[in-house]
Amino acid sequence: MGDQVDFDINNALKYLLNDPATIATPEADGALQDCESDPDLLTSGMVNGILNPIVDSIAENPDSLTRSSTFDSLQFLLKCAPIFLASQHTFPSEPDSELFKLSRSASQLPTHSLSKIFDLIVSGLSSEADAVHNELQTDEQDTFKHHKQLLEMYAFLLQWSISAVEVKAAEKPSGAPARGRGTGKGAKAKGTAKDGTWDSSAQLQAALDTMCKVLKLKLGKIFVTTSERDTFVGLFTRPVYLILESEQRIKSTALRMHAFKVLCIAVKHHGHAFGDIKSVISSNVFADDFYRSANFDNPKSFVLRAPCRTNGRISAHSVRAIRLPSID
Repeated sequence: MGDQVDFDINNALKYLLNDPATIATPEADGALQDCESDPDLLTSGMVNGILNPIVDSIAENPDSLTRSSTFDSLQFLLKCAPIFLASQHTFPSEPDSELFKLSRSASQLPTHSLSKIFDLIVSGLSSEADAVHNELQTDEQDTFKHHKQLLEMYAFLLQWSISAVEVKAAEKPSGAPARGRGTGKGAKAKGTAKDGTWDSSAQLQAALDTMCKVLKLKLGKIFVTTSERDTFVGLFTRPVYLILESEQRIKSTALRMHAFKVLCIAVKHHGHAFGDIKSVISSNVFADDFYRSANFDNPKSFVLRAPCRTNGRISAHSVRAIRLPSID
């Protein structure tokens, strides 16, 4: 399958959360690397020419992500879309690349290309979850290490892509088209129109469903230490909290309930800290107004009630025991 990625999730997260531009992508497609000094080369047609074979290879076999050229090309493209709002993050240094300098303040990645990357990551993760489920059924322990790395790689890219999607969703619409961007042909992703008019809600719901699918696996057999499992689960809960911090997202009942379900499975099956669920809502500057309009006096009480249906109980200090959703 070609050169394989040497992936370390802890190092990858350190660079991503500090400055994605510092993530090395030496095996990315040469055409992409040429764009570093000339951002105008990053056209929809060129990106599609690189993405389409990757989409096809991952659709055929999710293991294709471990190919260095595939993984680095996806990382390179994601570096072209900001994952922090300008007012919310200070970068330690300025990148040498002209492309990544521009990407600090505005996405240089065509909107439908981001949508396509998002789709292929979710689809690949779902297929990998099916493969892991089958291996767990037959107890093929020799493959567990490989599946652990592959799950981490997909989940890492999923966190990255959701962060980029949420920054894109927070952008104010512009009446003028982005410089050097065409609509392109051959895009396979759904939910896109012209650049800047993408509604990512349906894709986010699909991503949250896939998170639930993965979290329902017996991950303790794959991630043998608590720290490994916590790091992996955090790749899902971190973007969920990001979604819940959005005023527009939490107004969508479907998205809100999908997000709550991910958190509840993380609590029930993987020991995720319940206090984190309460803190993200109580710190949400938009939550009070929204829940007040929905006739909930206490945002926390809504978090405790809304996702709760049947099965299982947990306790959290001063919070009385609550029911988790039906997630078996």
